[in-house]
Amino acid sequence: MPDINPIVEGTNALANGLEQARKAGKKLTQTIEHIQHDGIEVAQQELDAKLKDKEKKEAIENSLIYQALKEYEKQSAIIKAEQKAEKEFKAKYGADEWAKVLQLKQLKEKQQRDNNKYYGHKLDDVKRVQFYCWFFAFIITCLLFYFGIV
Repeated sequence: MPDINPIVEGTNALANGLEQARKAGKKLTQTIEHIQHDGIEVAQQELDAKLKDKEKKEAIENSLIYQALKEYEKQSAIIKAEQKAEKEFKAKYGADEWAKVLQLKQLKEKQQRDNNKYYGHKLDDVKRVQFYCWFFAFIITCLLFYFGIV
């Protein structure tokens, strides 16, 4: 047997071990990078899907035809409820009393229009006065702050 130096032999074994560890670490790093890339890709796909879904919902909500359909459904439900109420009322009190109800309805509608006309005008006046008050209070506050009183 040739004389083998134990230091050289240990150094070679250590160098081989380190080389194998380096290769294993490099392979592990590549695997982790692939997993991270896959995770980012999946997250991006989910984000894209959510954005598309959100855009679709917003487009539907903003669509005039969709709004018209919703309004139709509301009006249809109101008409059906009124027809049902009319049928039940006529069955209970008679058609003559129903005519009185329709007269009362017309009177209430007229009162509501008159109130909206009168109070709507007054509401504009109140809003204008509120704006003037807020504006003058802002100016006074600025002046007080400027002169160091506040």
